[in-house]
Amino acid sequence: MSQHHRVLEVDRLSVIHRARGRRGLPVVACDEVSLSIAQGEIVGVVGESGSGKTSLAMAVAGLGRITSGTATVSGVQIGRRLPRESRAEIQVVFQDPHGSLDPRQTVQRGLKELRRIHPRRTSWIGDEELLAKVGLDPLLLGRLPHQMSGGQAQRISIARALLLRPSLLLADEPTSALDVSVQAQILRLLLSLREEEGLTILFISHDLAVVRAICDRVHVMLRGKVVEEGVTSEVFDRPQHEYTKRLLAAIPGHSTPDSTGDKAGASASVGATVAREAS
Repeated sequence: MSQHHRVLEVDRLSVIHRARGRRGLPVVACDEVSLSIAQGEIVGVVGESGSGKTSLAMAVAGLGRITSGTATVSGVQIGRRLPRESRAEIQVVFQDPHGSLDPRQTVQRGLKELRRIHPRRTSWIGDEELLAKVGLDPLLLGRLPHQMSGGQAQRISIARALLLRPSLLLADEPTSALDVSVQAQILRLLLSLREEEGLTILFISHDLAVVRAICDRVHVMLRGKVVEEGVTSEVFDRPQHEYTKRLLAAIPGHSTPDSTGDKAGASASVGATVAREAS
């Protein structure tokens, strides 16, 4: 895997949301965050709700504000007024697969629209072959989103992103709305696409077990700052920051015996399943 070509460079990026009301204080969602991702890497950003990870993701995708600093994808600086061709370089897979698809549009019509807008980027593959790449039957081409399961809809979202041959896939909590059995399948799909297509992924999540299973490196965010970063296994096995230790303690079997729960236990088993099959 090539490590010299940097796909994403985020340099001291800050996002400050304007206050609402006369007395409200501005909210610093991201505070001089820096990170980079090489071609073919999967890099995670983790943190609890309010840590700033979603503001960072939206800024990188060109969908949110950047107050200061820069985000560059394949040499193109990200901003709100990106040309259409440059915007295609970054594709986002969102948390809610049904919410990100047009409810009135069959899968085939959606793909046809993307091909019309980006004829050169999308001519490399046919619809049936594209669906096969994400493990779906071509019969789904005629279906509407409500006629698909959550896992099928998420695979369609991934297929639509893949069709545009993006430099960067931004996966924003892509498995958290899915059943546990389906979560592992989607993670395995992303890992296989990284191997087969050289996909580069920025993976946003609150779920450390999932991040451990899929990410090469990880950045831990707290109140808008990256408080710890490094190779995923090293950060998880030898955490330095108290916040990282606290997050890890909530994973069953990792540390504290009083922090287990059904959902956490399920996600930990998802991570273990994926890690076992990937090794």
